Amino acid sequence: MPDRVDTARSFSRPRLLFIDDDAAVGRVVSRMLRGTFDVTVSTSAREAFGKIAAGEPYDAIVCDLIMPDMTGMDFHERLLEADPARADRVVFVTGGTFTPRAEDFLRHIKNPRLEKPFDRGALLAALALVL
Repeated sequence: MPDRVDTARSFSRPRLLFIDDDAAVGRVVSRMLRGTFDVTVSTSAREAFGKIAAGEPYDAIVCDLIMPDMTGMDFHERLLEADPARADRVVFVTGGTFTPRAEDFLRHIKNPRLEKPFDRGALLAALALVL
């Protein structure tokens, strides 16, 4: 008997978790990627990490580097401890403001990064690097 194909998974779009404390940026990215990705937007890295810890599957994660509640650097550190393979699938977004810690962090990680503002093509190219 042939293997049963899971058609729901076969035809589903990749799942993207987008984390940025600016809800407007999340809305823009959701519209930008509509039809290409299933996008979940979170305005809190702490909340986003909770979703991951609860087992929600994401194929890629885009995370703002500087946020008030938990930085993208702290998020990545926790993710690296919990799921190193998933930590490799994070794309970082920066608004151009760098602390010495952020500069050092970006110098030492291999993850792709985007400068705001970015367009759909740049975002898709960065996501292709982690998928």
